[in-house]
Amino acid sequence: MPPDLPSDRGPAAPKFQIRSLLWSVYAPSFLLTFGQGLLVPILPIFAGEEFNSSAVLIAFLVTARPLGTMIFDVPAGILVSMFGLRRVMLGGVLLFAIAAILGGLSPNIGWLVSARLLAGISFALWSISRHVYIAQAVPVANRGRALSLFGGISRVAGIAGFFLGGILFDVVDERAPFFAQAIVAGVTASVVIFSFREKIETSARAAGHNIFPALGHTLLDNRGIFATAGVAAITLQFLRAARELILPLSVAELGLGGTESGILFGVMSTIDSVMFPVVGYVMDRWGRKHIGVPAYFILAGGFALVPFADNFGLLMLVGVLVGLGNGLSSGLVLTMGVDFAPRDNPGEFLGVWRFISDAGGASGPFAIGGIASVITLGAASVVTAGIGAAGALILLFFVRETLVKEDQTPPPRRTPDRKPG
Repeated sequence: MPPDLPSDRGPAAPKFQIRSLLWSVYAPSFLLTFGQGLLVPILPIFAGEEFNSSAVLIAFLVTARPLGTMIFDVPAGILVSMFGLRRVMLGGVLLFAIAAILGGLSPNIGWLVSARLLAGISFALWSISRHVYIAQAVPVANRGRALSLFGGISRVAGIAGFFLGGILFDVVDERAPFFAQAIVAGVTASVVIFSFREKIETSARAAGHNIFPALGHTLLDNRGIFATAGVAAITLQFLRAARELILPLSVAELGLGGTESGILFGVMSTIDSVMFPVVGYVMDRWGRKHIGVPAYFILAGGFALVPFADNFGLLMLVGVLVGLGNGLSSGLVLTMGVDFAPRDNPGEFLGVWRFISDAGGASGPFAIGGIASVITLGAASVVTAGIGAAGALILLFFVRETLVKEDQTPPPRRTPDRKPG
């Protein structure tokens, strides 16, 4: 039996204001997502033109960043418990800048893959520290709105990044988006340095704390959550990662370039970004699953139409559907993870949660690239659609609703008898 969900009821709890997250969460996340967006529409095209890479190598390149994130999710959660949020968050941003510079200097595909793996490690450090901060700062009743707004802001940043990345690629230089990404990371580091004073911070663990038994207990105590909600999160991340390979390769198959790919991702993300007010309201009013299940089905429907998109107009229609479905899932994985996480020490739980969900992002492009190489890109798109439909059914029938409303008295929280360490 997994532990009961936390409640924020209490007479001394101050009223939470979403604007309190402006500089500590929203501003640096906007900047970093903008930087990430610079490479999304052009990375597969760059690898194909610069290094004459095959579809399998391009798929491995796209997979490298989420693979690096997945590998380092659990260590990042441990580092947050040991060194605190601010240090880990700042370290992740600085490492992201280094990875961008190395990518811009890459002489071959192996160097570029290594740079993207490093970018994935940096993203794990950044995202886990941010996730833990949100878990401690945002009450349950406000998480849907706070995290859907977070998702919406990130998507607006992505729009600008997609457009600018495509323009820099075509007009300035094929490597210009990498160096622009490094500059953005430097600005983000400055925001983190000056905004994280007098904010919520974790305390470093005592030297005698044995982190490995604690991690094992986290896995054991929450095995039911990871086996159901975790699998649903994997499928959603698989769908999201699929966008970064299927859509640029579809653009390339039509004989188009970086500008068209940037426009496609920009339009898709515009639709994506306007959904967050609806998403936040529904998640906090009726529950997380009420918005999550439709999101899965719409995403699956968009990918199912890829084999029929034989011109840029039809491919834009696919982008509209994918953008709508992804917009409806804005903040879903973050919100459920924070809901399930223990309040006293969320670091290890969220590290495992992110590891599991990021497995979908890491496996998606590689699996899709393999299918596209052996069969066709259209077949890979249909398989992706099937995975999305399966995820919707898992979320609908096997994952419990994580919203605990204020007028409900939550059951007592079960505390394990054993003591880690």
